[in-house]
Amino acid sequence: MNWEQLIAIARLLAEAPEHGETRGRPQQARLRRSISTVYYALFHALANSNADSLIGTSPDIRQSEEWTRTYRALDHGPAKNSFNSTSAMAMFPASLQDFGHTFIALQNQRHDADYNPQAVFQRSETVRAIERAEAAIGDLVSTDLRTRRALATHVLFRAR
Repeated sequence: MNWEQLIAIARLLAEAPEHGETRGRPQQARLRRSISTVYYALFHALANSNADSLIGTSPDIRQSEEWTRTYRALDHGPAKNSFNSTSAMAMFPASLQDFGHTFIALQNQRHDADYNPQAVFQRSETVRAIERAEAAIGDLVSTDLRTRRALATHVLFRAR
């Protein structure tokens, strides 16, 4: 999955007028889909970083079973739990701690967007979520390989 394309889709959903109108508030369904999509952009950026940092980045490697299995190993709940571990996350730079906070916040918003019929979203908060995800992904991809590798092992493997 291309996280940049998911961000672009989330932005279109949040900003696009409904039914071809040029003004007005977007439909709740658009805002809900935008929130859900932006969380998945963050999730897939992390999955991609995990596979790249643990397996490799060459086109051949990215076509391998090992790369795909590592990419697919990321699980929503355990990842959230990993980011919730304040003591373990303390070993990472502030930018990746912020990534973790963003991951948790957007996962919670996605749950509301996808499952809470009473949830109401505003365009402004949806756009802020998109901007927050973009910033967090930017921090992740600009982090050195060794630190991204440590983060990958933190979110993919449970400590024993």
